[in-house]
Amino acid sequence: MSPLPTAIAEAYGFLRGRILKSSEQREWLSVSVMGYDRPGIVAAVAKVLFDNSCNIEALSQTVLMGQFAMIVVVAPLAGSSAGTLQAGLETLAAQMKLAIHMRTLNPTEHQAFDVGNAEPFVITVRGEDRPGLVLAITTILAEQGVNITCLGAEVVPVDQRLDYIQIYEVDIPNDMDFSRIQKALREKGAAIGVTVDMQHRNIFRAINQI
Repeated sequence: MSPLPTAIAEAYGFLRGRILKSSEQREWLSVSVMGYDRPGIVAAVAKVLFDNSCNIEALSQTVLMGQFAMIVVVAPLAGSSAGTLQAGLETLAAQMKLAIHMRTLNPTEHQAFDVGNAEPFVITVRGEDRPGLVLAITTILAEQGVNITCLGAEVVPVDQRLDYIQIYEVDIPNDMDFSRIQKALREKGAAIGVTVDMQHRNIFRAINQI
């Protein structure tokens, strides 16, 4: 799935933040759906939610190598029953051979993880495909306390080999040593035979929009 255009993505993020802030005290539900991609999955899930008096507050959906994945955050309205909704989703899962999971969100889970004052960066990783590449990079980020906000990875053919490309969007707190993180990532990349670059998101976008 292609990334949203910058202006749309930023507007979406702004509106999403306002929605979450204004509704942080409400009890919402999270519904995740996975299965083989085909037409009608979103419509079928939306119908079950509508029939059970649930309003969709936020939704994200993608397809990865033929596999459909969606997460929906819904607000139960008057007359909605979590038990009845769960039964409806289980019936749909059986009919369409999907994996559907529902859980209740507490008020603190309506807000995105707060990293405080931070700057957005993009980390790109490129090299020959092999097991453990995602583990290597994410372990460094976890050890440094860097939160990943978006991650995409894809295997692409280059000459006679397969290259594995990862693109991470991360938030780095302003009081964190940027050079230390960059050094740790590049050293790990060299150790496992991949190239690791880290740029401020604005620079990354400017370079890749030319």
